[in-house]
Amino acid sequence: MTGPLTVLDGPAPPRVALRLFDALRERALRRALPAANEAEADVLVVELRLGETVPADAAAFDGALLVLSDDPALAEDGAIPGVLPRAAGERQITAAAAALAAGLSVRVPTHREAHGFAAREAPVRNALTPREVEVLAAVGEGLSNKAIARRLDISAHTVKYHLEAIFAKLGVRSRAEAVTRGLRLGVHLL
Repeated sequence: MTGPLTVLDGPAPPRVALRLFDALRERALRRALPAANEAEADVLVVELRLGETVPADAAAFDGALLVLSDDPALAEDGAIPGVLPRAAGERQITAAAAALAAGLSVRVPTHREAHGFAAREAPVRNALTPREVEVLAAVGEGLSNKAIARRLDISAHTVKYHLEAIFAKLGVRSRAEAVTRGLRLGVHLL
């Protein structure tokens, strides 16, 4: 007869330092990932707005750097170990932090494959502004207008204005239709 079964644990989750704009998002990530100050962290997660560059102190960080940005130039910068869109969810960020701590690099696909049997519609070229794409991505995450306003640091009225413009440009009547149509038209929401 043998003794009790021993379960081997995997590697410990990485210790993560966060620099985010959204306090609610930061609190959720702190619950999901072991928090650390930057001197002790394995991974530093830095959120950047369009046009912002990686701060010098973050670029010099001793561990792995994960940048949350919608800037395509940053996504293509091979010097940054990890880049995800600002709209990345908690699970994506948690998985990316673990991958980076394990020595891997993290990038989002540059082209989204069509799923199912429906023919892919022609991509929308410059139909939506970068801000409208950010709003549409947040809608795709299920965020309310107030939550989108907080995340993007704009007013709820401005979010409503962007949604009206998105609906008109995509020819839809609901939030769900907007997200679905945006994906079919090749708008990169993640």
